Amino acid sequence: MSVAFNQQPIVLVCAADNNYAMPLAVTVRSALANLHPDHRIALFILDGGISDTNKHKITQSLDSKQIDISWIRLDDALFANLPLYGHVTISTYYRMLIPEVLPKHFDKAIYLDSDMVVTGDLAELWHIDIGDNYVLAVQDDNQLYMSIAYDWKTYQALGISPDSKYFNAGLLVINIEKWRTENIGKKVLEAIKRENLANDQDGLNVVLVGKWGDLHPQWNQMPRIYDYSSWQESPFTEDVYNALLHHPYIIHYTTTPKPWYAGLQHECKHPKKDLFFQYLDMTDWSGWRDTLLRRVGRKVLKLALVNDSKL
Repeated sequence: MSVAFNQQPIVLVCAADNNYAMPLAVTVRSALANLHPDHRIALFILDGGISDTNKHKITQSLDSKQIDISWIRLDDALFANLPLYGHVTISTYYRMLIPEVLPKHFDKAIYLDSDMVVTGDLAELWHIDIGDNYVLAVQDDNQLYMSIAYDWKTYQALGISPDSKYFNAGLLVINIEKWRTENIGKKVLEAIKRENLANDQDGLNVVLVGKWGDLHPQWNQMPRIYDYSSWQESPFTEDVYNALLHHPYIIHYTTTPKPWYAGLQHECKHPKKDLFFQYLDMTDWSGWRDTLLRRVGRKVLKLALVNDSKL
């Protein structure tokens, strides 16, 4: 379907702190590289402290003919007393306030984590009918159902059915109107604190149980698909398994280490790791690779921060 530029753009939202500035650029650049030319993206970056230098690099990485970029700085005090650990930073929770910070005339938005590479056309995802669902998402690859999720005892106490599907929150097509009307973001943040949940994904699954729609898993390919030796071992039918394995529309690097981070002992083994660098080399970070010097520098900086905190 052809859509002229004067029609509503694809509304895309990403959130990142300065550590994820480069991966964010890769995610969005890959989306632009595979976008139908008749479409345009309105990108809203929920800014968790991205430096001016990296903001400039992100802007330089993205073709202004295809995209309009808006930077939104949120008040971190709004996310006080939420669990923070590892990759779960304050910016992880920013997506909860997407309906409050977007222009009022938008009624739908795509949210993407900043550890993804898009190989399909986001226009196709944009035109999927959201219906009465509060969100469209893909079932998680590890926690497929509430009964095998990490916080199942909590979900059980809340009266949630064990066979309710559990979705991954890295890709969301959000029904902005419903979220605004029913204050979904605030309800999720309150549920996380009240039920002592581990993160935003758990909160979303509690609040939106039975209210979300399934997307084809090609829209959020997570790495467990590579652990199955055949479709019979997987939870998928043969055609879905083959499509997900060989023709993903979005690759989500959910596990660690990430492609861009070569640890001192471990490096990313993801089968599609090279795709990240293919799109990285289309950005203003072209040619960047992790090195021993950078790894040592990170360790020195981390030790310095720890020592400063003790003073």
